[in-house]
Parts: sequence; C-alpha cells; structure tokens
Amino acid sequence: MSQQEQEHDQARQSRHMRRKQKRNRRGIAFGGLLATALIVGGWGYMVAHNDPSQATSTVETPKTDASAEETSKDKEKDSANQEKKKEPKKSKKEAAPEISSAAWIKRPFADVYQDANRTSVIYKADLGDVYEVLDAKDGMVHLKLSDAVEGYIPETDVQMEAPSSLKDEKLLSTLGQVVANQPIDKPEQYLGKPLETFEAKYGKLGNTQKDAVNTYHFSNAGYLLVVSDGIVEAIDWMNVSASGLSALGDPVVKTDYGTWYEGEKLQLKAFPDNGSTRLRLARDLGK
Repeated sequence: MSQQEQEHDQARQSRHMRRKQKRNRRGIAFGGLLATALIVGGWGYMVAHNDPSQATSTVETPKTDASAEETSKDKEKDSANQEKKKEPKKSKKEAAPEISSAAWIKRPFADVYQDANRTSVIYKADLGDVYEVLDAKDGMVHLKLSDAVEGYIPETDVQMEAPSSLKDEKLLSTLGQVVANQPIDKPEQYLGKPLETFEAKYGKLGNTQKDAVNTYHFSNAGYLLVVSDGIVEAIDWMNVSASGLSALGDPVVKTDYGTWYEGEKLQLKAFPDNGSTRLRLARDLGK
C-alpha cells in the first residue's frame, strides 16, 4: 500500500472514531434523561399513593378519621381541664357520725338496766354521754354501751335529737383558760385514738379503775383518761375552777350534779368533786 493510500485509510478511521464517540455521548445523555424521568415519575407515584416505606417526603400526610377523632378528644380533654381549674374548690364533705342513731343522756347518774323490765342496774350513765340506739319500745330505749355491753334506759332520761352546739374552738379556748398549766398538748387530738397513742407520748398510766363500760386511767399530773374498748373517749381534769365556764353562755343542761356544754364534735362537762370541779372533754359520737 502506497503512502497515499495509508493516509486515506487513517483519515477514514479517524472519521469513523469521531462518529462513534459522538454516538456514545448522545447515548449517555439520553440515558441520563431517561433515568431522571423514571426517578421523578416514581417519586410522584409514591407521593400520590402516600407510601411512607418508599419515600421520606416532607409533605404532610392527611390524617385518618381515627387520628382526627383522637385529636378532637385531646382538645376536648384539655378544654375540660382548663374549665376544671377555673372552678372554685368545693368544701370537704363533713364526716358522717360514728353512730347513725344516737341518744344523749339528759341527767347525771342515770340508771341503765340489764333489761327492759328494769330487773337490775348495770351502769350509771353520765350527763351528756352518747350511745347508739338499738331499739326503742314501751318507754324503754335499748342502748349499746360498748362492744360487749348493752342496756336499757327510760326514754325520759335521754334525748334522741342532737343538741344545739357551740364552736369546738370556743370550747377548747375556754378549756385552756380554765385548766391552769395544761399538761397535755392539744388534748382533743387523742380523743377517738387508741390508749397506746397517748401513752407513747406521755408514758404509761398505771393506776386504773373499772366499771361495766369504761376503764379509768389516772395520772399523777391531775388528769385521767376515760377509755372504752381501748379507745380514749374523754379526758378529765381534777381540781379546776368552774368560774371560767360562764364565758360559754347557756349550757345544754345545768343541774347541781353537772353542767353540759355541747360543741360541733366535742363536749365540755363540769361535775362537782369534793368541793372542787372535775372538768371533762369528751367526743360526741352522734355528730
């Protein structure tokens, strides 16, 4: 092959190579456009069908009916809570009396009998004492005196309606003035509590006396506890002056043998005792 022919052949191969490269560039460009179209199309399909497993679009997905209902309930709950906060606080409900049907003793040393026939006296009830009524018939009232003792008393010696009352704080204020050098801090807190609660604070009271209903625990500090079924029902102070009680006004009952003042949940009673006065703070189970 002559030199001229070789040059002609090289020129032909060069043109063929340029055309091939141009076709390759066109193919690459078309492939890129095709891939872009597929990606965009696929993305649009996934967004349209809301398939979170195939895309992480920032477009907010529509809420289902259940989700919308939950949101509505949450808003209602928040609104109710806000309204509840605006409501004034209701006063605490008063505690029900421990005795639903009660009788109050109207005179000192009232005889309580073993049966309705008044066969024998088993107990002398104090003025203002409160007991549960089990039955009432033929002029006799059947009382529960303690967990183990029941008795009968003439209906003329009791009243079945709660007596009118003073404020408990008034009774306690007067008690503090009448009893000099009060040895018990806030004595009312021990009423209705087990004897052990009091003794844990003030020590064991060794000197005791008993009757059919109560046990009386005496202290050398000038007071005694009246305990029934292990519960402190009253506290007595000996050798006090009754003159300060006049600040309480008219009592429920006043006799030569006892005076009874009634509070909301407490009672204050004064009994003559060897030329002095024994003052009793008691709880009222019927109120």
